[in-house]
Amino acid sequence: MKKILVLLAVVSLLIPISVKAQSTLALQEKCVEGAKKFFFEFKDQYRSDSDLRPDYTCHYNKKLDRCFVHIVVLTFKDGEEEIISQYLYDVFEAGQQSKTLAFGMFQKFPDRTQTPVCKVGDKTCRSEVEFKALIKPYMEE
Repeated sequence: MKKILVLLAVVSLLIPISVKAQSTLALQEKCVEGAKKFFFEFKDQYRSDSDLRPDYTCHYNKKLDRCFVHIVVLTFKDGEEEIISQYLYDVFEAGQQSKTLAFGMFQKFPDRTQTPVCKVGDKTCRSEVEFKALIKPYMEE
């Protein structure tokens, strides 16, 4: 009888983990599909400028239960690839609102005389390095 109770206790502990793992996998898949759709809609605004090449990565953050997409817009200057802007969007939040509402943004100016625009959530930053450090928890948890 004692063995049966122990076995039932172990099984009851494993079932929620399995269900949670399945739901996390489903959310990750939903995140990938949502980010892909979001990116291709975002990319349309750069269609006419062949010098700009957007690219993206996405991540489902289990801790925050949110899907983030990090979009990097590249250009080529003197044959060298250069990042001119980066955005961090909550895919599902942005899908319900205007796509101009980025959760995070880093933007350089071509003349380099102005300070870059750099913000993640309610925090401001001054460089691309700071921007990447601020978005890291959203893209890795």
